[in-house]
Amino acid sequence: MPGVITFDAVSKRYGERLALDSVSWHMDEGECVVVVGPSGAGKTSLLRLITHETQPTSGTVTVGTFRGGRLKRRHRALLRRTLGIVYEDFRLLPDRSVFDNVALAVHIAGRFADEEVIPRVMYALEEVGLPLKQGALTTELSYGERQRVAIARAIVNRPAVIVADEPTGALERKSSEDVLTLLRRIHSEGAALLLTTTRMEVAESLGGRILRLEDGRLLDADGSPTALPATIPAGAAPASAAAPPAGGA
Repeated sequence: MPGVITFDAVSKRYGERLALDSVSWHMDEGECVVVVGPSGAGKTSLLRLITHETQPTSGTVTVGTFRGGRLKRRHRALLRRTLGIVYEDFRLLPDRSVFDNVALAVHIAGRFADEEVIPRVMYALEEVGLPLKQGALTTELSYGERQRVAIARAIVNRPAVIVADEPTGALERKSSEDVLTLLRRIHSEGAALLLTTTRMEVAESLGGRILRLEDGRLLDADGSPTALPATIPAGAAPASAAAPPAGGA
């Protein structure tokens, strides 16, 4: 099955601190993976490498057609078509409406014509149960509603992978359950789902593959370090950014 994310012997240092220690792992298309670990274990570094917000100290990160290296602006827009990101702190614009926050993701991706923006945004808001909140400012919403807006923003471009960073961390129990139910449904519709959390009960409720991150080492359920499948040779990915997909702009 085609892979959407591959780490090949990836380490990340911040000065003397080793955040990730020679991590190798692979995520298949349409798979659900949950990374569990305490604060400071390296979850944020893992996600920032996937989104290309930072670069590995050594090793190669491949996301879709993009293989390591610093991305040009045009390539970053293409990467956003592959990834939809949900942050623990929502990262919504407080002075913009719910509709505008979701529409901004469509405009930045540069993938759709102007006349497609409104129906796409409204469809995403309907999926998360917030079509009637389209005109509200995000500051007028509950935390649970804000996270649902963040999910709508993540799915509006129909990305191959949803990356959710502690999506229930700031929510009370009922809102947490609603968000996890929504993410399960989105995954069932075909998107791959990668979620990080400090809570094992959250990981178990999603029913996907559970990995543990401890002191910068990524471990399988049996406690052994993760590794690349035999069909993906270690060292196969070049260290520079790949060309954009055929037809990409």
